[in-house]
Amino acid sequence: MRTIIRYGFFLVGALSLLTLNVSALSNPSNDSIKLENNSDAITGFGMDVNFIHYTHEELSNYSDTIVIGTVKEILPPKWNTIDGKQPNKPLTEIDRLNDTIYTDIVISVDEYLKNPLSSNEVIVRSIVGTIGNVRMTSDAEPSFKTGENVLLYLSKDDNPSTKDIGPEHFIVTDYYEGKFTLTDDGKATTPYESNTLKDLLGTINQTENKTNNPEVTANKETIGKQERESNSTHKSNSTPFISSFWVLAIVFGAVLYLKKGT
Repeated sequence: MRTIIRYGFFLVGALSLLTLNVSALSNPSNDSIKLENNSDAITGFGMDVNFIHYTHEELSNYSDTIVIGTVKEILPPKWNTIDGKQPNKPLTEIDRLNDTIYTDIVISVDEYLKNPLSSNEVIVRSIVGTIGNVRMTSDAEPSFKTGENVLLYLSKDDNPSTKDIGPEHFIVTDYYEGKFTLTDDGKATTPYESNTLKDLLGTINQTENKTNNPEVTANKETIGKQERESNSTHKSNSTPFISSFWVLAIVFGAVLYLKKGT
């Protein structure tokens, strides 16, 4: 009689674990999404970008416009969805290339150095930002701060995931290498390069005075396509259910143990 009771307890427990496991696997409801998205831990998605290093002349040639101005405002980051909110999917299914956060920076233009526009402001888009507990970063995107004086080489956004979203905007040509911070002593610097504003203006004027070359346009279309590789990391505070394999293993082991005991 005791043996039968022991069998009963083991079988009831094992079947309960198996039922919970099957339910979790067959019903990935929105509850799991909410659990991940409401976690206090920051989930980071990083993008490593392999890009071609342009010379100053190439920066001028491959840019659609070049401006000198001041960072007026850094707008709140948004998701590249219709409503600007996080896609309705688990964080583990976020695709860094298609599901992305972007931040728009408003530049007050003091001077157009190439292809002047009618507006005294331009919007520069950076594919980084933090919304809630999700942070997206890139090792190549330039950083901005309000009030910063800058010289920017700008290109039209050709990224399929962001180009048609929001107002007209540009991206920085050749990532951080196309954004120069201007200082009061006439310097123009990037994180890895220091020049003078005078030298940059000289190069820009030289390239602008040259006759348009069809090969330059062709090269812009081919070389300008940068290779992007996404490396994502994900943190989750949820505890996974026991797999079906281990549940069956427990049942099998329990049966052998009870048989041995009898």
